[in-house]
Amino acid sequence: MSINTIGQLNSYGGGFGGGGISEETRRKLIALGIDPRTVTSEAQAQILIKNAVQIRKNSKVPLPVNISCGEQELIFKAKNLASKLGIVVSGNTPLNQILTAISDKIAKGGFDEFEPEFLSIKEMSEVVRKNENDMFASMNYNASINKMMLGL
Repeated sequence: MSINTIGQLNSYGGGFGGGGISEETRRKLIALGIDPRTVTSEAQAQILIKNAVQIRKNSKVPLPVNISCGEQELIFKAKNLASKLGIVVSGNTPLNQILTAISDKIAKGGFDEFEPEFLSIKEMSEVVRKNENDMFASMNYNASINKMMLGL
């Protein structure tokens, strides 16, 4: 079968499989061990995610680290942790500076109970950075291929 337009591409297989679900939802499903190809809609996927998270919480099984969505959520979590530690953070402080301040405060002592939460946020931020770097590398590769194909 040949595909001549983008419309035909969308109707041919629906992208990643799993109907019309977003990339973020697809990643969450994979992180929870659910095959996204078995899901037919975004609503069904959200219900499955909610149920899987609830089951894991009830059974005391830790959630996968990579279920987080992105840097904005991590900044929010880091600011909440910083406020618990008594660290004042301005509205536009970068995530790495917030994490450094939290690390310094924990290292000075007396806040060991916050270390697991800090390590979780730090690990999630490293995953986000790695994914960003992978995405940019892929975009550069695609740009190079496009230039080669166009003879530029």
